[in-house]
Amino acid sequence: MRWQEILDRFRPVTAPGGAAESAEHVAARTGVALELAPVFAALDGDLATAARRGAEARSRAERVLDEARRDAAARVARAHAGAPGLEAEAAATVRADAESGDEAALRDARERTDALTAERSPRIDEAADAVVAHLVEDLRGRR
Repeated sequence: MRWQEILDRFRPVTAPGGAAESAEHVAARTGVALELAPVFAALDGDLATAARRGAEARSRAERVLDEARRDAAARVARAHAGAPGLEAEAAATVRADAESGDEAALRDARERTDALTAERSPRIDEAADAVVAHLVEDLRGRR
């Protein structure tokens, strides 16, 4: 902006003639809106473009959001449909693991029983027979 254009914005407030002692800004007399009207007029095209682009972006965002909602609903539906099969599969796996564990525990118990049986003393059988006989006599005597 040229220096003279800046000075032209100030006009004398007093009577025409010599240099004025006081001046006021043109905007004070004409109003800011009138002074800025050319600037806003120049921006009208940009404002319209920005509004159009904003509307297009909102429209695209809504389409993406709708697609994401449909995709999420489809995934949830597939998960619900597949849940019974997965539950049955999980139950079968747990059952198989439990049976395998039971079989291992039973094998271990049999091995330990066989080891104890092999190590037992013949006196244990005699003592057990004596205890059983004593209990039988005691029970007969109580009748």
